[in-house]
Amino acid sequence: MSTPHSRYALVAEATTAGLLFLLGPSAGYFLGKWIGAALGIGRVPAYVGAALGLVGAFLHLIRLTSRTSRGEGPDR
Repeated sequence: MSTPHSRYALVAEATTAGLLFLLGPSAGYFLGKWIGAALGIGRVPAYVGAALGLVGAFLHLIRLTSRTSRGEGPDR
């Protein structure tokens, strides 16, 4: 049986998935946009950065759901 502390920890970690879907692609886009402007190669790095941020968010979501389905806590 899980304790209230572990339930709150799981909920706190689950909220990071939503934040990563917002912040990951945004940070990747703006960093790529800056790199593209610095190197003079246009917006392609911005789109690549946004895609990498989205892939990272999906990987975090997959790890979170697999860990939750196994019943492990958020500290693993």
